[in-house]
Amino acid sequence: MFQTGYILNRRADFLWFITLPFLAIAAGLAGQKWLPITAAASVGLWITTPHHFATWIRTFGFRDEWQRWRLPLIVGPVLIFTAIWLGLTWSPLTVAMLVMLWDHQHSLMQQYGFSRIYDFKAGTGSASTARFDLALNWILYFNMFFVSPYWTQIWVMELFSWKVPLNAAVVQGIHWVSWTITIVFLVIYLGHLVRTVRQGHRINPMKLLFLGSSYFMWYFIAWFSTSPLLYMIAHRIMHGVQYDVIVYSYIQRKAGKTKGVRRLMAEIARPGRAYVFILFGLLYALVFAFLVGNELTDFGLGLLNFNIPYDSLPELGIKHVVSFSKYDLFALTMINAVALVHYYYDSFIWKVRDTKVQTGL
Repeated sequence: MFQTGYILNRRADFLWFITLPFLAIAAGLAGQKWLPITAAASVGLWITTPHHFATWIRTFGFRDEWQRWRLPLIVGPVLIFTAIWLGLTWSPLTVAMLVMLWDHQHSLMQQYGFSRIYDFKAGTGSASTARFDLALNWILYFNMFFVSPYWTQIWVMELFSWKVPLNAAVVQGIHWVSWTITIVFLVIYLGHLVRTVRQGHRINPMKLLFLGSSYFMWYFIAWFSTSPLLYMIAHRIMHGVQYDVIVYSYIQRKAGKTKGVRRLMAEIARPGRAYVFILFGLLYALVFAFLVGNELTDFGLGLLNFNIPYDSLPELGIKHVVSFSKYDLFALTMINAVALVHYYYDSFIWKVRDTKVQTGL
């Protein structure tokens, strides 16, 4: 019935893919209790920004991938930066909402991608498993969005700002419909697992443990957040660190099997050189932070006070929606566009069914 397969190995998988979500919850709870809200910017700087660097080095470090994806790698960022620049000029709030929505889609697709790697590694699942896993991720994630206290408050307030008529009965009805769809699909998914076994296929228990721990973290923080810090810290730690781990594993494995590896990639891929990968990621984060004018308080989890006033989260720029200086516009364009380019590249460079991607997995 079961066939176990690991993305990295038994010990590493239990640390980075099973245990990490619970460690992220602990870090988030500690941050919610002891850190000021400005710490969210620091977490974005030290966790989220380096994982953008991981995308760049994974994308451009292999000549075969550059030759294969040259056109979309060049055209995509040009279009995204142009759209962000124009959007921030005319409708900054729309840009912030676009970045947020794509961020959430990107997050759930990362967990879906890891579940596909688990099946690929173990040779488990049936022909329809990928579709069921994709539907499971979408339904679980958006049920959390619709019914949790943290997210309900956000979307209800937003709908009120759009003059959408709402009352308690309507909101409760949305909650009921969402829970009903989720429970019904979970029963269907369980039926899919039973049918998979009856058809002679096997199930990778590591995939189920991974999905369970991931969604436990998301659901826990969505119900127990008393400030955005819990959600931002826990979510970014899980998402960013897991992404860095899979990128480093990928470049190590592929560098040993592929010609045309660039010098920096070859240096990073050498055994025992994980610290080089980490140091380059942190250096990239520092350069990016200075380039877009991050406040000095962003470097110290909000605990180091340089008497610099803090307005809002720099990566959102929501409070400065009326007027911009040229530098403000440049900085916000960089922050939003770099994130969107990261989402864009990941949308086509990580197809598990792609034999070239499998080389590194």
